[in-house]
Amino acid sequence: MLDFKVFIADEMAFAPDHPLGEYMERSLPDFRVASQPEIWEIQRRDRIPGIVKRLIPMNVATAWEYWWCVPGRILLPEDVEVLKSDRPRMETILAKLLWLLGGHCFDNNSRWHGEAELLYEWQQVVEFAHNSGLNPDVLDIDFMPSAIAQVNLSHPHDRLSANSKQLETTPNYVAVEPGHWHIEFFQIQPIAGGFILQEPKPACSCQIWTGKPFIKHLQTGEIITRYDLGVSTPIDITSHPWLSSSQEDTSSTLPLGAGKMK
Repeated sequence: MLDFKVFIADEMAFAPDHPLGEYMERSLPDFRVASQPEIWEIQRRDRIPGIVKRLIPMNVATAWEYWWCVPGRILLPEDVEVLKSDRPRMETILAKLLWLLGGHCFDNNSRWHGEAELLYEWQQVVEFAHNSGLNPDVLDIDFMPSAIAQVNLSHPHDRLSANSKQLETTPNYVAVEPGHWHIEFFQIQPIAGGFILQEPKPACSCQIWTGKPFIKHLQTGEIITRYDLGVSTPIDITSHPWLSSSQEDTSSTLPLGAGKMK
C-alpha cells in the first residue's frame, strides 16, 4: 500500500497561517437574514477573513489542508495574499495526485460520457483552463467519496437531473461514482476593499478519479462510462475531527497521519 506520508511529506499537509487569524471567530450574520453588502461591510470593518481552512482526505487515515473561499463572503487583500503564497504547495500536491492517477479536464465543449483522455501533468491542466477562457486565480477543491445510486434515464447519455435522482419513475440504471478529487478554477475581480470570485464563469474543472465512474442498466447489464453523474456529496470538514472543541488547535504540529477521518 502506498505510504502517503512519503508520497506527500508531513510539512506539505499544512496550510500557512492567516495574518488575520485572530479575527477568524468574529461573528457574521446569517446570509439568510442579512444582505450580501451588509456581510461584506462587516467583514471590511472587523477584518473578518473570507477564507477558512478545509481538510481534504487523502485516504481513510490522512488528510491535507487548504484555504477555502467561503461562499457569499468578500476576499480581503490579506486573503488573496494567503491564497497566492499557498498556491505552489497546492499545485505540488495536485501535481503528485495527477502524476499518480491521471486527471480528466472538462469545459462547456467537452463530452462527459465515454472514454476521455487522461492528463498527467499539472501544467496541461493549467493550459486547459486558459484555453477555456479562464485565468485560474483561485482553486476550489472537493473530495467526493464513493457513491452508488439508482437513477432513471430515458437515454444513457442524458444528463442527470433532480427528477432522475428522485426516482419519480422506476429506476433503470445504477450510477456508480468512485472517490475522486474535483478541482474548479475561478478568477477574482477587485471591488471596494477586497475581491470577489467572478461569476458567472466558464465551466472548467479537473477531476482526479480513483476509479472509473459508470452507469449500469438494471435489465441488460450494459455499462457506460459517465463523468457527470454527480451522485456523491463532497466531504466538508473545516476543523480536524481528531481535535475536540475544547482542545487548543495544535494542527501545526500534527503529522499527516494523525487520526482518522470520520
